[in-house]
Formats: sequence, C-alpha cells, structure tokens
Amino acid sequence: MGILRAGFIAAVMAMATGAAQAQTPDTVHDTQFWLLLLAQVPVGEKYVVHLEAQPRWKNDMQDKDQLLLRAAVGRRLSPRVTVWAGHGYIPRWSGDTVFHEQRIWEQLSATLPKAGKWAPSIRLRQEQRFLEQWGDTSHRFRALGRLVRPIGASPWSVAVWDEWFVTFDKTVGGPRQGYDQNRFFVTALRKMSPSLTIEGGYLWQHVPGTPARAERHGHTLFTWFTYAPPVKKKT
Repeated sequence: MGILRAGFIAAVMAMATGAAQAQTPDTVHDTQFWLLLLAQVPVGEKYVVHLEAQPRWKNDMQDKDQLLLRAAVGRRLSPRVTVWAGHGYIPRWSGDTVFHEQRIWEQLSATLPKAGKWAPSIRLRQEQRFLEQWGDTSHRFRALGRLVRPIGASPWSVAVWDEWFVTFDKTVGGPRQGYDQNRFFVTALRKMSPSLTIEGGYLWQHVPGTPARAERHGHTLFTWFTYAPPVKKKT
C-alpha cells in the first residue's frame, strides 16, 4: 500500500505542477474533465453489446472539447478473450466550429492471468477515422495495458493504465504518420453492485507538437461509470 500511495501522490503532484507551468509557444498545458458512461450488456453467453457516451471539456474545463458516442458488438472467444467491431460518432468543438468525425473500429480485449495480487489486462484497437476536412481515411492503432489491485478486503481497488496511439498512414489535412499520443492513468475504482462499477482519478495525456501545432500536455480528471451485468449461464 505504501508504494501505491506514493505513486498516487506523485501523479497528483505531477498534475498540479504541470498545470502551473507557464505556457510557451512550443508547449501547452491544459486541465480537462472527461466523463465516461459505459454499458456492456451480455446477449446470451457469447455476445456483448457495447454502448458508450463520453463528453469531454477542455481549456481548464471551461469549454466543450468532444463528445464520443460509440456502439459495438463483442463476441467472446473464451472466458478471457473478446473481439469487437463497432462504430463511433465524435462531434469535436473548435470555437464556434463543430467538426464531425466518424470511426469504424475493431478490438481485441483480454484478461491475463493474475500476477500476485495484480490483475492485468490488455486492449488492442484498430480505428479507421473519417473527417470531411481530411483528404482520405486515417488508420490508427491503439494499445492499452491495465493493472488492477484490490485494497485489502474492501470493495475498493486501484488501477494503473497506459495507452499508446500510432497512426499508420499520412492523411491529407489530417493526422500525421507515426506516434500520435500517449495516455497514462492512475485511478481508484469501487464495485457498487455486481453490475455497477465507479472509477475515477488522474489522466496525463501527451500529444506531440508539429510545425503547425504546439506540444500538448493534458491534465485530466476522469470519472467512469460502468454497467456490466454478469453473464447468465444456461442451466
């Protein structure tokens, strides 16, 4: 618990320090808030329906940033492995202008064997992204790793995440090829019932700069509600 507490304190201090740093032409720090409402409802023993709404606020939580709306169907290959296919619609605000992004995505998620008290899992996602202002489709790959550890016999757990984003191709007027961004999370979660989990904490997001755009560091307060009823097995 000492290590976990020290890690959480370090993350909070990093958030406060980063947000307090002076802006420069080449680096921007921003405090944000993200809220995720997620439902993963089993349909029989093999299939799962994924429904998600995720509003985000930027500029010290004063302005709308994005609203991610995703839907997908998952197929359980085993008790530990699920494959997914879905669609996302993302309105994005830039001042008074709203851009409308469409995404098709495929995903593999897997729960790995426990390492001591830690429960590891991975999520690999491929996205095909469409925006009217871009000349063609942008293909992006995301790799997320997560570790969860219970806090004693309480209903609380702590989690550490890291996710890398890589864009495979050059898109006219769109994302550049190569490293896109990285996100690092430190969160606490509580199981409210067999179906409902609440999670929240700190997210650091790094977006590299380009000749036309400053390097960005997002310091985000993140809250997540998950509704996931257990699978009802046939008797």
